[in-house]
Amino acid sequence: MSKNNKKNRSFWQVKLVTIGLIFSVFLVGVTCFFRIDKTIDSIDYVSYSDAAEKYYDRLDDVYNEYREEEQDVSKLIITSAFSVMCSHIEGFTYDDMSKGRMREVANILLDNADQEGEAITFSDEAEEKAKDKLADYFKGIDSDLSDVTCQSMANDVFDYVEDYLDFTQGQEDEGTSSTSCDGNSYWWPIGSAETTTENGITFASGDPVASEITAFFAGNDDVHQGDHGAIDISNDNEIGGTNIIAAKDGVVIYPTDDSQTQYADNGYLGNEDGGGFGNYVVIEHSDGNYTYYAHMAQNSITVRAGDTVKQGQVIGKMGHSGNSTGMHLHFEVRVGGDTQENRVDPLDYVSIDNPRPSCVDFSLGSTSLSKQEFISKMEAYCDSSGNSAFCTNFADHAEEVYDVSMDSGVNPELVVVTAGTEQSWKKCGDLYNFWGIGIPNGQSCSAGPQLHSLAEGIREYADTLKEYQPGGSNASLIEERNQAREEAGCDPAGHGPPGTLAGMQSAYSWLGNYRYNPGSSSLGGCYYLNIIYGSNYCDTVPSGDNVPTTVCEQNDYTAWQLQEKLELRNTIFGL
Repeated sequence: MSKNNKKNRSFWQVKLVTIGLIFSVFLVGVTCFFRIDKTIDSIDYVSYSDAAEKYYDRLDDVYNEYREEEQDVSKLIITSAFSVMCSHIEGFTYDDMSKGRMREVANILLDNADQEGEAITFSDEAEEKAKDKLADYFKGIDSDLSDVTCQSMANDVFDYVEDYLDFTQGQEDEGTSSTSCDGNSYWWPIGSAETTTENGITFASGDPVASEITAFFAGNDDVHQGDHGAIDISNDNEIGGTNIIAAKDGVVIYPTDDSQTQYADNGYLGNEDGGGFGNYVVIEHSDGNYTYYAHMAQNSITVRAGDTVKQGQVIGKMGHSGNSTGMHLHFEVRVGGDTQENRVDPLDYVSIDNPRPSCVDFSLGSTSLSKQEFISKMEAYCDSSGNSAFCTNFADHAEEVYDVSMDSGVNPELVVVTAGTEQSWKKCGDLYNFWGIGIPNGQSCSAGPQLHSLAEGIREYADTLKEYQPGGSNASLIEERNQAREEAGCDPAGHGPPGTLAGMQSAYSWLGNYRYNPGSSSLGGCYYLNIIYGSNYCDTVPSGDNVPTTVCEQNDYTAWQLQEKLELRNTIFGL
């Protein structure tokens, strides 16, 4: 849909390391599979597939033999070494990589590493020793390999692993990262025991207190009998002893008055207090979704209809009110509407194992900035950047951008950021199409809508974004891509449901259906794959006009496009 532009390479030169664990299996498959003659018949292919499956079974077994802090590194070492051997050793196949060889190659690096607690590092001396041993290991497998080739193979494996360790340590030091997102940014609704106060508002945004899921969405238990529509979360604290937090920024639409927060903690089956929910809160979010928090403790709810709440803000305490057989939180997510028919499995949006996903929430429809804050930040960036196109076309019209965007239901930050990444804030010819709206790859501005004012362009962009919201014309496509990428194990930053920026970006920008090589910016394919993964990527995988791009390549193109938006947003607005 949008025009492709050259991007900054620095992020994905590091990001390749992060997706190493995800792609290690993919790379091994590509390296070894395409060395098989293209004329193999179905019997040979089945035999090959069986060998690959057995290889991955062995890999899983060996992976589980290592300590938890060594497991991911060991798998990366094994798969990287195997991929290198497939490339350099004639006839080396899945069958040749036994469990013994897997352990040997992993131990060469791990035995020479410095390990303190969960940290794995290499001193200069340990690095050289590990590389020499790894080169000797490759020479022992194939004596025909030259010493130079063996050393190069060892360097390739070690550099891949070392970059991964450097990156993961950097992530731990930073604490959070805007480069990884689960696509929806909802938090586990159970708060931390410790609270902080900011401007009179209480937050329990730390690690949640221990809890467990006691009933699932399907409700296949004696109490719910297949009709629940929520998850129940409970723990051993006393009534009123557990903080309940807003899972995401939003606006409270219930309760509307104090009387709706005063039901006793005397829950039982059939109790109709609060329509069965007892004391509860409903929050509407900018993505069109609603979250419900039910059975809260008497007089514990701290918010009322019309209040704006922030993610992690305490909204009440866990209780035992309404139609409840014990103290717990009944938590619902309703997508695209506020009826029971809109209920979806909350575990598609929140995770007890990843309760505080490090995801920057970049709303499609609203901003947390006031008009004056928005204008001030636009003027400051104009002064600091000296970008004449930004200053003339956007900063000088900051008030208009904000007003028209808000009236049209689109985040003014997104209006500015997308115009920057798509068109460098320059007009498209003489047209106010800063967003590449409706312009297929490789075509001119005239292929898109004819927009003759900034306000007209913003409204057209806002109307376009509606296609990516729940119920929009692209919603089903986004859902299909989200599911396919999730099932393929792709980087979480590259997909999301309708109504999220990651979901929108998965359909808004497209890598191209084939690995065109060398390709061009208008065709996509290898032109961008070599930027994302490194300049030689398409030399290591099959490429050409008839070789399809993979699900995870498409996914990582989305993540790459999204990352530039996140970085530019942070630069301009500090968010």
